[in-house]
Amino acid sequence: MPSPIVSATLKSAFLTLCSALVASFLTPKDPPILALIVFSLFATPPNFLWQQYLERKLPGRIIKEAEGEANGSTPAEGGVAAEGRLNVRNTLMKVIIDQTLGAVANVALYLGGVQALQGIPLRECLKVVREQTWPLMIAGYKLWPLVSLLNFTIVPVDQRTVVGSLVGLGWGVYLALKAAR
Repeated sequence: MPSPIVSATLKSAFLTLCSALVASFLTPKDPPILALIVFSLFATPPNFLWQQYLERKLPGRIIKEAEGEANGSTPAEGGVAAEGRLNVRNTLMKVIIDQTLGAVANVALYLGGVQALQGIPLRECLKVVREQTWPLMIAGYKLWPLVSLLNFTIVPVDQRTVVGSLVGLGWGVYLALKAAR
């Protein structure tokens, strides 16, 4: 069985393929399917680690000693188990950090990375990043903050990149349709 990061990467690449195929049927110009998949394979592991890092630094659940420790039995996960109570402050901080630092980095790397993987010269890739990052960020703020909030409140940390890719399937189709206008 593959590790969680490998599993998430393969699932994300598959969802990227699905998104590209759907978009290819809905737009006159075929999307760069291979470049999108390769980018997904490179981008998912850092995003997986980013989600792990955010959860370590800003735990989304209040931590309380496991009941087993009180009665002398072996405690779960190093003596603590997550209680069901949401840590609202940490969750809001994660959403803010993810939707600012994380989003800008992901959008810029996506725009430039997919161009570069198609053999576009660096100067043109940087031009695309400069011209399209903020419009794409603004469009994304209509969807991604809600996805981020739901991810941080109800989705296990090792599945967050997959949920992002699943929502990204629809987002990718939206972007392809918008570009076809």
